Amino acid sequence: MHVGHLRSTIIGETICRALEFVGVEVIRLNHVGDWGTQFGMLLAHLEDISESSDFEVKNLQELYKQSKIRFDSDEDFKKRARAAVVHLQAGDKHLKEKWTDICEVSRQDFEEIYRLLDVHILERGESYYNYLIPDVLSELIEKEIAVQSDGALCIFADGSDSPLICRKSNGSFNYASTDLAALWQRISDLCADWIIYVTDVGQKKHFDAIFDAASRAGWLKRENGNVSLDHVGFGLVMVYCVFLVKTPPRSYLTFIGG
Repeated sequence: MHVGHLRSTIIGETICRALEFVGVEVIRLNHVGDWGTQFGMLLAHLEDISESSDFEVKNLQELYKQSKIRFDSDEDFKKRARAAVVHLQAGDKHLKEKWTDICEVSRQDFEEIYRLLDVHILERGESYYNYLIPDVLSELIEKEIAVQSDGALCIFADGSDSPLICRKSNGSFNYASTDLAALWQRISDLCADWIIYVTDVGQKKHFDAIFDAASRAGWLKRENGNVSLDHVGFGLVMVYCVFLVKTPPRSYLTFIGG
């Protein structure tokens, strides 16, 4: 976690407290990114160096930096990292054990930050929705909303210059897969009437496509009124502009508070 991640937490908590003040029942969800390419990178790197599962956070951060450098420079490692994601999502026992260790180390770190901020939030990582994705995508296929294109499963929206890819050509899931399943679950299981997403403005196009797919699928319609969806976007914290100009070595900021 770096300082930029606190934006959605603090803005989201402010919105929750304001809504609760006027009597709205609120569920705070922390949609943790615990299931994507970054974990494939870490898992592949750990396999290569035979690292034990007993890390400290600072060691995990260093391992991530090492794996990122390899991912950007080594095509073979990149293929193995992406394959690790596919195997993890398919339930590989060995990778799942290492992934669990990594998540727990990260969790200990960010929960301390939330404690300092007096924020009480329910963790629902991307992995939580993995079991729902096949059925949700099947529904979208049956309704002819999601279609095959160049080996990937895509959703094309009117007026958009690019599709929403909801399953990669290698069969792995991505952010769109998870976000579609998460939205379906929040409507169907949590019975949410109003869902507010708090992220940076760079994700506006992504959520516009997710919301459009949900509307076309009929998920938002109810007899007593439709489900409302809102995206609250905020600006960028430019603490790592070195990333943008691709100047090595890359540096990472750990923010504890104060």
